[in-house]
Amino acid sequence: MRIFRTTAAALLLGAGTVPANAATESGDFAVYGWGARDCNAIVTVLGGEQAAQAQGQMAEWISGYISARNRVGDGIYDLTPIKSQYPLVALARNICTNNPDQLFEAVVDAMMTSFEKLALSADSPISQLSRNGRSATVNESTLLKVQQFLIGEGMLEGGSADGKYGPKTASAIEAWQEQAGLTTTGLPDVATLFVIAQQIE
Repeated sequence: MRIFRTTAAALLLGAGTVPANAATESGDFAVYGWGARDCNAIVTVLGGEQAAQAQGQMAEWISGYISARNRVGDGIYDLTPIKSQYPLVALARNICTNNPDQLFEAVVDAMMTSFEKLALSADSPISQLSRNGRSATVNESTLLKVQQFLIGEGMLEGGSADGKYGPKTASAIEAWQEQAGLTTTGLPDVATLFVIAQQIE
């Protein structure tokens, strides 16, 4: 167990975090499991011999974290647009690489705070998307929000947001990814959704 101060989380990514409803006046709260490890340890474990096992355990830890946030979040059915937590572990690892002194919990919290703009307020059908040998699994309502974002960016024709994935959406995502400096997959993958979520007003 580690004790974490909410003020330290504000340093992560320069983004605000959800204030903890901590028992202490100074904002301290207990952090357990993988969340209590610093990013340097996370990056080391994920690069070591036990990486596959650690990745599975971290994915489960993140699943529990998301479930808890879903339970207490007002109007939130599902906080994250990502349907598998393994890509979230990879995203957290990338963030940890640049923030080695942060706790894993703070990184996951900052990620979830960013994803709140793509959160679901109700259940939505899940779509399995594929393009050029890659795949992504997202809810239709998430894809609808991505399409609306792309329309606002001038990458997709107005009025075409329908939550369905087709060639126009794929091309628009790919063009936006290229402009944003991301790997051009044409899919709403974890990195793409993370950056889009940070840019949604």
